Amino acid sequence: MKEKHKKKRNALLFLILSVCIISGLISFRNQYDSYPISDGFLDLSEENMEGKVIRLNGIWRFYEGTFEDNGPLPYGSLEVPGTWRGKVINGKKMDQHDIGVYELRLRVPSPGDYCMKLNYISSAYELYINDTKILENGRTGTDKMTEIPSWTPQFIYFHADHKDIVIKLKVSNFHCNNGGIVLPLYFGRQAPLFRFHLLNLVKNIGFIGILTGMACYLYVFNWCLNKKAQSVYLWIFCVSVLVASSIIDGESLVSVLSFLTINAVLKIEYVSFMVQITAIQFFLWSMYPELGRTHPVRFLIVMDFFYTAILLCLPVMPVLYENVVFIPVLFINALNYFLLIAKAFRLKKPNAGPIFLGYCTLIASCILQIVDIQYNIDIKYLGDINFYYFGVLFFLLCQGYVLAVNVEDTYRQSELAHEMEIASLQAQISPHFLFNILHNIYSLMDTNGKMAKKLLMCLSDFLRVKYRFDYRTYTLYQLREELDLVNAYVQLENVRMNDALKLVIDAPDELLSNDILPLTLQPLVENSIKHGYDSGELNIMVTIRQAGDRLVISVEDDGRGIRPEVLESISRIDAGKSGVGLNNINYRLKICFGSRLEIQSLWLKGTKISFQIPKRG
Repeated sequence: MKEKHKKKRNALLFLILSVCIISGLISFRNQYDSYPISDGFLDLSEENMEGKVIRLNGIWRFYEGTFEDNGPLPYGSLEVPGTWRGKVINGKKMDQHDIGVYELRLRVPSPGDYCMKLNYISSAYELYINDTKILENGRTGTDKMTEIPSWTPQFIYFHADHKDIVIKLKVSNFHCNNGGIVLPLYFGRQAPLFRFHLLNLVKNIGFIGILTGMACYLYVFNWCLNKKAQSVYLWIFCVSVLVASSIIDGESLVSVLSFLTINAVLKIEYVSFMVQITAIQFFLWSMYPELGRTHPVRFLIVMDFFYTAILLCLPVMPVLYENVVFIPVLFINALNYFLLIAKAFRLKKPNAGPIFLGYCTLIASCILQIVDIQYNIDIKYLGDINFYYFGVLFFLLCQGYVLAVNVEDTYRQSELAHEMEIASLQAQISPHFLFNILHNIYSLMDTNGKMAKKLLMCLSDFLRVKYRFDYRTYTLYQLREELDLVNAYVQLENVRMNDALKLVIDAPDELLSNDILPLTLQPLVENSIKHGYDSGELNIMVTIRQAGDRLVISVEDDGRGIRPEVLESISRIDAGKSGVGLNNINYRLKICFGSRLEIQSLWLKGTKISFQIPKRG
């Protein structure tokens, strides 16, 4: 229960930190000023333009269906940025494919040099300043055949001879779903606008860099956890997000691949979104395979495969990129994945909570991004946010949290298995020793009942010392407890052997609180008695010395020793998990301390067995 509450607290802390980090990144806003534009006029005559960048958002004049804007032609108004699709100008509803002229009249403080930053305007346009043609981006036309689209952002310098500046943009759109000025335009002096442009580019590249780093992080960690399928799906998702985001920002991809046509960019953009959907699809199925074996899931696979194949293989056809086709495909996939993750969350599947939260945030952000593109969300503190970036970053952070939890759980399970293995090995020694004592008592019952009775009392004292410590709960205990066990054991054996054993313990008091594995010294003393005693007396010395940051512990006797050929065979045997006695001790020392038993013996002279452990309390 305590672990469960700890995980909930960690999840809450992760959520708070994630929101703070992403909000901090998102709030890294470009510094610009906005002034109300009404009826295509903006008065800046009282403003100091030397350090300002002006975003030209507001109501522009618009002449629909013509490239001629002079004379008695009626004009309407359009909000910039925004699409003209579905807007009513002078009683006529505009189509997505149409032509028209945007007009804005500016009054600046003084004549001089000025700049404009134009992002993507679909699909082609001409820029006029005071009726002088300054720029042609692509080639405007009256139909798809005569129009040559271009998606290249432009940074324009011009000189104004008067305070009054008339900006006209003649725009045609016969290639994109949404025509018009769909992204903000900026105006100002050269130096501040260039800094603004550079800062904006760095910001976008920074987001792409963060996505790249997270892609590598998720890929490497999943691979290390031996979840290769999940790592591949997340990597594909991140790469497709990188491609889509570099197109959305309108500047990053064009800086690298300026030769791409607008049709190629459109195809890449839509295919990248479908790849993201497919990557999420397979990632979720790899997480919860038992929830993905349904008929709707198979239908989604077929639908997504055919739609993506059509996008890839066929020329750009407007009907394939229409919202009435693409949005339903996205909605069906999103709804199905939402239901799948919600089911996993309801069934309390592992890590379903963070995945569910990340996915819901991603979907909500994508919806807000679509709404922003269509209707231009212009709310304080939200106008500059790229909702798509926010959702993707939060989704990937949730996957990072899931990975961290997986690593922690794997480590905890490994530690638990390690402790259980140690406890199991220590439990092997206890029955082994107890069996030997009981066998001795059984042998004495017919020949020497008094001795058998005394042996039982000594066994009782020994077990009382031994079971002060529960080796099933704790892996280590103090050296003094192990030495108490050795003393009790030797007393037990001396009853049977008429005090033939002489035990000497040479250990400084300050070292007796050091941790040691239970039942490490006692089996070595038992081994000395079993294999070293011949007749007369057997002297056993237990020595503990400090050597730097380690303790050197040895058990030495003056018994029979070990024959050379037997000693050589013992040295060739690696520490193994099975068996009791020396092999058992050797294996436990190896996995707990990285140490092993060192055996020195001379036939008929005696044996010394030593090992090292870390000095710690």
